[in-house]
Amino acid sequence: MAAGDGETTATLLLVDDHPLYHAGLGSVLQAAHPGYRLLGAADAAAGHALLMSDSTIDLILVDIVLPGTDGFDAVADYGRACPHVPRLLISGREDQATLVRASRSGASGFVAKSWPVERLLKVIERVLAGGSGFDARTDAQPASGGIGQQLTLRQIEVLCLLAEGKSNKEIAHRLDIADRTVRAHLTELFQALGVVSRVQAVLQAKQLGIVA
Repeated sequence: MAAGDGETTATLLLVDDHPLYHAGLGSVLQAAHPGYRLLGAADAAAGHALLMSDSTIDLILVDIVLPGTDGFDAVADYGRACPHVPRLLISGREDQATLVRASRSGASGFVAKSWPVERLLKVIERVLAGGSGFDARTDAQPASGGIGQQLTLRQIEVLCLLAEGKSNKEIAHRLDIADRTVRAHLTELFQALGVVSRVQAVLQAKQLGIVA
């Protein structure tokens, strides 16, 4: 990690099996921090291979749900391979048992998908600076960034699946959430983006660079 012209530069590795989500999250992160470079891996093994081949990786973001394994095991594996590279777990769950297991796996911090991107950015900055991503002081402050930073990680996932033409039922199945939860996310997304339909939401998200 280095700094130039006041902008922190860092290489982040996102281990998640949804390529459009990777692109969407990457756009939002880079809009907030142009110096961030986001690499992507679709599973734990691909993430391990990238970690071994790219010595510039400063931080690993790992989804808890991965094909063939889970994020806890992946984080522990990455820690054994490169203990100097901090690791953040991303989860749709925010219960105490998940937090405890995240800590025991060797994660440097935890990020819930219900959090706005702005809060994720604060956790990333804290961990890159050598701090803990479990610190309660990472509580969200009133959003001051653009629309992308005010959306939650889960809402970006829903937007990406919406852009793929998925129905509510398909989105619910993919994200393992209830149909009514999908409808609630869509209502919040429409309000945040200032639109009234799915098509308008996707077009607005593309215009804002949230969805590729």
